[in-house]
Amino acid sequence: MRIQVIGVDHQTAPLAALATLSDGGGELSRVLMSRQAEVAGAVLLSTCNRFELICDTDNRLGAEQLRTQLADLARELVPDVDERALAGLRTATGEDAVQHVFEVASGMRAAVIGDKQVAGQLRRAYELASERGQCTGRLHRLFHDALTSSRAVASRTSLGAAGRSVAGVGLDMAELPGGLRGKRVLLVGTGAFARVVFAELGTRRSGRVFCWSASGRAEQFAAHHDVVPLGDSEFADGVAAADLIVTCSGAGTALSAEALLAGRPELAGPGSFPIVDLSLGGDLAEDARALPGVRLITLEQVRDKADEAQRDVIEQAQQVVDQGVARHLDKERSRGADPAIAAMRSEVGVLVDREIARVRARESAEVCAVVERSLRHLTGVMLHTPTVRGSQLAEEGRLDEFFTALDVLLGIEVDE
Repeated sequence: MRIQVIGVDHQTAPLAALATLSDGGGELSRVLMSRQAEVAGAVLLSTCNRFELICDTDNRLGAEQLRTQLADLARELVPDVDERALAGLRTATGEDAVQHVFEVASGMRAAVIGDKQVAGQLRRAYELASERGQCTGRLHRLFHDALTSSRAVASRTSLGAAGRSVAGVGLDMAELPGGLRGKRVLLVGTGAFARVVFAELGTRRSGRVFCWSASGRAEQFAAHHDVVPLGDSEFADGVAAADLIVTCSGAGTALSAEALLAGRPELAGPGSFPIVDLSLGGDLAEDARALPGVRLITLEQVRDKADEAQRDVIEQAQQVVDQGVARHLDKERSRGADPAIAAMRSEVGVLVDREIARVRARESAEVCAVVERSLRHLTGVMLHTPTVRGSQLAEEGRLDEFFTALDVLLGIEVDE
């Protein structure tokens, strides 16, 4: 058995396409397990930026076979699924899959790196799968260790500030006269990055913040943030009122020149109105980017300007994650010796029980009790070293040597 991850995220498919899978694919893990005997367990992680199945599968089930099965099942269960989401499906197997889960849990693979909500989302996905009986022992151990590593990253590094740093650099690059204090901002988007940008605007004491979302979620965002939600008919008013526009929807919004000019006709002429586009895929259409009056700051430019301290933090977090992965894999490899150790203890136990029975037939109860205690103690002492060495050899990838030794010396054959 081995861990396999198959899924699609903000890096391999447009968020709009990903949403079609997230909205209707909630039963994929359960149905996949019911139809595919080689999938012993499955946890579904479904968020606005990610749709992934973390599976415990038979070694005979290949990654491409699993990918094909999931795509076919998605088409069956989600008739309106966007094919771009299925085209973006990627797989990871074995140690690569474990590394992936640890990095997701720590926020290393989040749309906003260090996003603390990801660990909570992963925990809830794991708990739901556990309640449904979809977790194997291997999956339980994986999620326990990945979430433990996530807490270590949070406590030992400042990774959570990395995403905020990107937003801060972008706002710095807007170069508004006198800074952002009291300036009005139009925020396009309501996702994880929008929350980060809003928090950064708060620390800079910006003025009124307007919020618009192509998905119509501005009202929901406003319920938890001090923003003025805008409907589609009010978007031009927001453009007209703003001193700065920050886009971070990542949903392929593609704001057109027409939409911007409706609020600011002067953008058609020379000027330097700042728009900070922090969306992974870019939120401005080509004609909007080409407007003479727009000074566009892109996510790529912002990342290029991000200071060395941020990169150092990410490297520190990666080291913590890598250490957690190494410990987990060592423990999992050591478990490979468990069947052999159990067989060894069982074989020796049979011999000890036989000897105790022989003594019991010939000696008094008092003598038998003394002999039994001595034999049980001696058995534990004698088996301690081979038990420890078996686990060590398993961690070192030398389990076959342990199996051979048991076979040659004790005649114990273990099914590998």
